Amino acid sequence: MQLSQITAFLTIAELESFTLAAERLHITQPAVSKRIRQLEQSMKTSLFDRIGKRSILTPNGLAFLPHAERILHEVKNYRSSLNGQNDRPSGSLTLATSHHIGLHRLPQILRDFKIKYPQVDLDLHFMDSEDACVAIANNEIELAIVTLPENADAQLNLETIWIDTLQIVLAPDHPLANDDHIDQVKLLDFPAILPSMGTFTRKIINNYFSNNKDQIKIILETNYLETIKVMVSANLGWSMLPTSMLDNTVIGKPLNNSEMHGLEIQRVLGIVTRQNRTLSLSSQAFILMLQETKSNVT
Repeated sequence: MQLSQITAFLTIAELESFTLAAERLHITQPAVSKRIRQLEQSMKTSLFDRIGKRSILTPNGLAFLPHAERILHEVKNYRSSLNGQNDRPSGSLTLATSHHIGLHRLPQILRDFKIKYPQVDLDLHFMDSEDACVAIANNEIELAIVTLPENADAQLNLETIWIDTLQIVLAPDHPLANDDHIDQVKLLDFPAILPSMGTFTRKIINNYFSNNKDQIKIILETNYLETIKVMVSANLGWSMLPTSMLDNTVIGKPLNNSEMHGLEIQRVLGIVTRQNRTLSLSSQAFILMLQETKSNVT
């Protein structure tokens, strides 16, 4: 059943003439007849009786009339809503993000977005960055703001928004707290609290401890960086966290590693979308707002 067939049906029902319907629709009379024939075949019933020069609805045609009118009305309403969306984002925006980004990077952006687009309903989902990327690849979520993978799925589009510099973090009363630079070998003598295995941040840490990662005395693994910070501040172990999380409860120290040649340890935060997926206007607007923060990358 096609919209052109519904339109032809309603026009003939109103004018009681295939010929007049063809003139109104600016098509040939055979084209009108073909549309009605196809519609009747799909519905397996006759819709019109031809009585003299008039085309009158059959009982089944008369029963179908309100349904056809409703179909055409719904399509017109949908088209109107699309036209409205072309003017301004609206509807629901489903957004996935990690707890850390949701707490430390997004609050002001979410506030500004809601003020600018009050008709958009934000549906925020907190999940691990790895799970969010899988959800994007599976078309379960349209937009994610997470830690970006070093080796991305070919189905994903990644865009950097922020750079997190990572440092060794210690409690102020940790035995190594007074060292200017932290040596990997010294750290192996003390317990560690690290992000869980499989997380993008843990992979970065393992990469820089590649020669010694099996010797690290891990006493706790968790996906929540805020939990790690609290445990470190209690001097239960050392960790590696973004410098943006440093305050008077923990201190950051550069890692003394000659193999790094002075490079900082970093993780990349940004936007994940799926290739070949058309983004809603709400997602496009949110992405634009994120892109405007690039000048403040730290």
